[in-house]
Amino acid sequence: MSWTGLLIISVLILNIFLGFIILFQERKSAQATWAWLMVLFFLPVIGLILYFIFGRELKNNPWNENALFKTDALLHHQREVFSEQMPTRHAPKFEGLESLIYMHLTYSYAPVTYAHSIDVLTDGKEKFGALFADIRSARAYIHLQYFSIDPDDFGKTFIRLLTEKVEQGVEVMLLVDGLGSFKLTNRSLNDYLNAGGKVRRFFPPRSIFTYGSLNHRNHRKLGVIDGDIAYMGGFNIGDKYTTENDKLGYWRDSHLRLTGSAVHHLHDQFISDWNKGRKFAARDFLDAQVPVSSSLKSGIPMQIVASGPGLEQNQVKNGFVRMIQKAKHYIYIQTPYFIPDLGLFDSLRVAILSGVDVRIMIPNKPDHPFIYWATYFYIGELIKVGATVYIYNHGFLHSKTMVVDDQISTLGTTNMDERSVSLNFEVNTFMYDEAIASRMKETFWHDLNHCHELTLEAYEQRSTWIRIKENFSKLLSPLL
Repeated sequence: MSWTGLLIISVLILNIFLGFIILFQERKSAQATWAWLMVLFFLPVIGLILYFIFGRELKNNPWNENALFKTDALLHHQREVFSEQMPTRHAPKFEGLESLIYMHLTYSYAPVTYAHSIDVLTDGKEKFGALFADIRSARAYIHLQYFSIDPDDFGKTFIRLLTEKVEQGVEVMLLVDGLGSFKLTNRSLNDYLNAGGKVRRFFPPRSIFTYGSLNHRNHRKLGVIDGDIAYMGGFNIGDKYTTENDKLGYWRDSHLRLTGSAVHHLHDQFISDWNKGRKFAARDFLDAQVPVSSSLKSGIPMQIVASGPGLEQNQVKNGFVRMIQKAKHYIYIQTPYFIPDLGLFDSLRVAILSGVDVRIMIPNKPDHPFIYWATYFYIGELIKVGATVYIYNHGFLHSKTMVVDDQISTLGTTNMDERSVSLNFEVNTFMYDEAIASRMKETFWHDLNHCHELTLEAYEQRSTWIRIKENFSKLLSPLL
């Protein structure tokens, strides 16, 4: 037998072996399993390479094996308070939200925390104006985490500001995703590093040999300044977030600026990611640094929920589903990508069929073509059962928000797609406050000034070529 024949047989045997692993050993969803089997079947050699780089499950995951902080005491304490107060309705802010809050307490390890103030920032210049002012005022430390930092003009300005703070004696720690910020080389950070600034890269490309896949990215964007102020949301760092660019135009996103005890919980998330698998000392949440209220009455209550691969529950997605299930009047969603799994899709479908006013806003411009067309497929299915869908025309909509019944709202880094809920490390705030919910609803209505409605008639008039792209992208959606 020739070498070519032996190579073909070897590839086929390896394909079959991988197929058995995907089917019987790895804990992928049914959709992802079938998608990878199709890739291996139709692209035997290329499929093997793609699977090795992107398809394998996360291994040696330090985040899931070790808890950074001793949250058990706090969670137990809050469950007791929660159980005591709910039957007597001493906490009216939480009325009707018991199951959602308890789910996050029990399965998401997310204590109820409070913000003294919350600013919802929807414009890049507004967000970075506030952030830069807070950075300039920092006295002790600046801890920042971003998925993507571009070393363009704005990125260089950002790094210069951090360098100035390091030279003033402020501790600056910068955590970036190893792939999302691959352009941010040590050379572009030379002055910052020489001044004593610290930087770490989450899962750099070489980590494929340690953790098994490049497909699991840290998509979180958050920052803590002096333990007093925190930021979290969808904005990364780069020119396109503050100035219109030729491809996408104006960048419309959502970010939070927080004060209060909620800051400490976001800081804990940063430190957890910073430490990775390194040894560290656990800290009890019930110490004096983060005092725990004996009641659930004061401040703006929220839960900060993190999710990531390898966990038994998709915590943020579960929060989305529970919010949708509890809706009686309306659900307003903004998302750049809409490729929901079956559970999330069916929850929205049932809500629509139950008479809930479901409105979804998506961008008109694609930054990822396959994701764009897959989004249109799933959006079309919801339009057919009565959803109202708006197309944002004033640039690129990157905002990830949902508000329900003037009561619950969520904002964070999580998109409504398979990548966010199953593959990436994400974080969202679930806020239980009427004023914040009203603010986010008003923002949604304001954005309608830059939208047009995608009606059922318009959707059904799309061309055959567009239908082909939608259906092909739908098949790939578990891998997107």
